[in-house]
Amino acid sequence: MKARNLLALTFIVSITLLTGCIPDSGNAPQGRKDEADAALPAKVVPTISRRIIDYVELTGRTAAVESVDVRAQVSGYLEQINFQAGSFVQKGQTLFTLDSRVYRAVLAQRKSDVAAKSADLQHLEAELARQRSLIDKNATSQQQLELALAERDKCAAELEAARANVERAQIDLDYATIVSPIAGQVSREQITVGNLVTSGSTTLTRVVAVDPIHVFFDVDERTLLTFRRHMEAANASENAFEIKFAIGDGEFDHTATVDFAEPQINATTGTLEFRAVAQNPLKSNGSRELIPGLRLKALFPTSPEYDAILVPEEAIVTDQNVKRVWRLAADNHVESVPVTLGPIQSDNMRVVATGLNLGDRVITDNLLKIRPDSVIEPILAEPISETRITREDGTVVNPDGSVEYDGLYEWSVENQKDNQAQSHEEYENEEDNAKNA
Repeated sequence: MKARNLLALTFIVSITLLTGCIPDSGNAPQGRKDEADAALPAKVVPTISRRIIDYVELTGRTAAVESVDVRAQVSGYLEQINFQAGSFVQKGQTLFTLDSRVYRAVLAQRKSDVAAKSADLQHLEAELARQRSLIDKNATSQQQLELALAERDKCAAELEAARANVERAQIDLDYATIVSPIAGQVSREQITVGNLVTSGSTTLTRVVAVDPIHVFFDVDERTLLTFRRHMEAANASENAFEIKFAIGDGEFDHTATVDFAEPQINATTGTLEFRAVAQNPLKSNGSRELIPGLRLKALFPTSPEYDAILVPEEAIVTDQNVKRVWRLAADNHVESVPVTLGPIQSDNMRVVATGLNLGDRVITDNLLKIRPDSVIEPILAEPISETRITREDGTVVNPDGSVEYDGLYEWSVENQKDNQAQSHEEYENEEDNAKNA
């Protein structure tokens, strides 16, 4: 009897416990239900339109438009240096002076030869006139007349040769004063006063033209074909367009006008060389920003100017190999829209080639919390990017588009490369040891 009563009591207690564990949906807290249905706050920006040009970043270099090695055209001892190394000189400005005493003496001798020949010619002219008057009176022979004429013509030719010798001697004397053949910046002197200068072989200095300056860069075949296709569609010239370029870690705030391209592609490199001309004015401190031989980064246009749709970079979501954005519908529900992306701009705004229209609202934050058909409480924001991009070379692009340099980031990247190289070397050593064993 006691066992039966104990069994019944155990059954009742079990039923009671199970009943208390079953949730009552009708009696759920109201606050929890409201939290599930609440809209998610998120920043929303409208797409914008801007006229842009697509670019490909290439490497290039600067080169002087003109560069001349200054050599003497006559030999002689260097007597004077008439410039300061590194200064800017004008075309025709005196750079060096040679000892010219020998050339002055030669010039004086050549002038005296001209005077002597002029006197001889005057005498022979008189003799020819006398022979002509005598031939009319039959007082001389035709042979004497012809001889006088030949002597006169010979002396006239010798006079012309003497005058040419004077001109040559004057040129040699002028060459003893060595002037700059172009306007530009002069290098240091390669020889000092008192040394013998040999005609045509002794390099005295170099003069380099620095304004304007040439910009050379190589374009690969794929980029070149894209560029030509777009330029043909826009009926634009391929030989007169502008590029932007930057020096070192600077911004792309320099421009140059392309004026020449090689007629054929380099078979070894598969590239075509372009040349552009950039202005290089004198700054307030007396220097110029560009010098020949600088390495640079050039933005080569691959399209004509067109109207593009742009969104902030942080609005882009990567779904495996597909790029998407969360677009806000009229009822504040979100839509996942696949997009085709174009190039990123200097202010970290991204070009959207397909998928969006002007004025579409896209979401830029809380992207990991959003699901299809989520309801958003939109927080309207300015259509600017707040992304801070750090490139591998240590260049940092701030949200306002300004550029700075992060040496620590570059150090970490280089350190990582060194570690990878060291690991690879250790792996190769282990393989060699295993083979030797």
